[in-house]
This record gives sequence, structure tokens and C-alpha cells, in this order.
Amino acid sequence: MKKSIAFIVVLIVSFMGIISILLNCFDYTKKSDEKVQIIATLFPQYDFAKQIGGDKVEVKLLLPPGTESHTYEPTPQDMVNVSNSDLFIYTGKEMEPWADSLIAGLKNNIKVLDLSTTVDLINVEEFEEEEHEHGMEHEEEHEHEHEHEHEYDPHIWLNPLYAMKMVKSIEEQLIEIDPTNADFYRNNAERYMNEIQQLDTEFENTLKENNIKKVAFGGAFAYAYFIERYNLDYISAYSTCGENAEPSTIQIKNVIDYIKKNNIPVIFYKEYTTGNVARTISEATGAKMVVFNTVHNVSKEEIEAGESYVSIMRKNLEGFRKE
Repeated sequence: MKKSIAFIVVLIVSFMGIISILLNCFDYTKKSDEKVQIIATLFPQYDFAKQIGGDKVEVKLLLPPGTESHTYEPTPQDMVNVSNSDLFIYTGKEMEPWADSLIAGLKNNIKVLDLSTTVDLINVEEFEEEEHEHGMEHEEEHEHEHEHEHEYDPHIWLNPLYAMKMVKSIEEQLIEIDPTNADFYRNNAERYMNEIQQLDTEFENTLKENNIKKVAFGGAFAYAYFIERYNLDYISAYSTCGENAEPSTIQIKNVIDYIKKNNIPVIFYKEYTTGNVARTISEATGAKMVVFNTVHNVSKEEIEAGESYVSIMRKNLEGFRKE
């Protein structure tokens, strides 16, 4: 009787061991088939992650299409979504000041990638002072009527060379999370970096062919990295990327005089803004109003149409082609 009971116990233990092994194999297969879950705050890193990850990843854009990142407040559902992800990508505290509190509540196994650490950030006030010294012309020095929203300009992707660095950083994180598909990620990243490199060349050639050395902005200014990359002189009605306060009449007059003196055919302004100041300048100078998209977010229609960082930047490029 005792032998029978012992045999039954051994049989049950063995059976449970087999079941456990089968379940583990099933779990392993399931995990290996799962896509890497990525949450990206802004459109550039959303696009970069999709381009690199292809069908191996599922990427979600945290900010709803058309939303302004500076004033955005994460919802409880956002926190849940990020907590269920494998990788959270953001640009840094200058662009997403709310990100730190969101990250503080995440589990340790979730990778967090701050893309602002990949580049040397431009100090807004120092950049402005330097530009004043070698190209920005003013009849009289104007006073800033509002504080800089950022100590550093966070729109790093507007320099295509920095965009390539962002792509590389995302590639490295994906390989760390999912080494099985390392070659897939490397190949996709290399392909997209080549596209961005071509974009950079097109900007250089277009600016040179059209003899463009000076540009004017009639709306919120978020283009320091673009200006620096292509060694342009510029003038702007606004000192920073926010439009919390209207520019003074002196600031607007400076832009008007600069455009007339240098025969500048275009006055740029930022997407998702009214362009009222740019319109005033356009009416006074005859300069054509053109949107220069900062690419930090896009509309629902643009996402559905399959727009990418490269395709939107190429639209910006058209604004520099003289008719």
C-alpha cells in the first residue's frame, strides 16, 4: 500500500514537472513573438522608432495629434500605457517638463531614453546674443517682454545631423531590449539615417543654389538648431518658441526693416499658430507667409497619410526654393 502511494506521488510530481516545462516553453514562445512596446512623447521619436522597429515593434504617440507639448498634462491612462511599455522615449525636461513625474512612477524594468542627452543643447540666451553680434541687425535694441520658456532649445531634430544621432540612440536601445532582431534594427536604422543624410544634403544645396543666407521669422522661434546647422543669419519677432506675449512694435519694425533691406521673399511662422504677426509683416513687406513645421507634432490627417520626419522636412525645404 505504501509503495502504491509513493508511486502515485512520484507520478503526480513528474506529471506536474512536465506541465511546468510545457508552460514555460509556451510562455517563452509567447514572449519571443510579442512586439516591443514603445511609447514616444513627440512625433520625431515616434517616427524614428517606427522606421527602425518595423513590424517588430508597436509604437504609440503619447501626445494626441496636434497637441502642444509644453502645456500638455499626462492623463492617468497615459501613465498606465507607459507602465505597460518596454521603452519610453522623450526629448528631455526642456520640451516635456512633466516627464520627470511620469518617469518617477515607472517600474525598473521599463527602459527610459532621454534623447536630449545625445547632443550639445543650445542655450537660448547665449545663442541669441551670439547671433546679435554677427548678423541680426536692429535699429535699436529691444527689451524682452517675456521670459524665455526654455534655458535650452529642445527642438534638436531640426538639425538633421542630430536627428541621425537620435535614430542611432533608439536603435541601440531596441537592440538591448530585443537582441534577437539586432540585425533587423541596424539595417533599418542605417537606411533611415541615409535618408536623413540625403535630406541634409538637399538643404545645403538648396540654400546655396538660391543664395539664401538670411531668413526671417514672424512667429514663435524654435529653429536655433536649424539656423546653426546651415550657418544662417536670422531675425525673429519672438525670442522663443512660445507666444505667451505679443512682440513689441519695435520688434515687429525690426523684422520689417530687415526683410526690406535684405530683399527676403519669405516670412516663416510656426505650425498650429494663427500667424497674425507674420501676416502683419507680410502685408508691410510683400514677403510670402510660409509655415516652417517644427515637426514636434502632427495632425491626425498627417499620421493617417503616412507622413514622416523626412517628408515633413522636405515640405519645409520647399519654402527656401525661389520661384
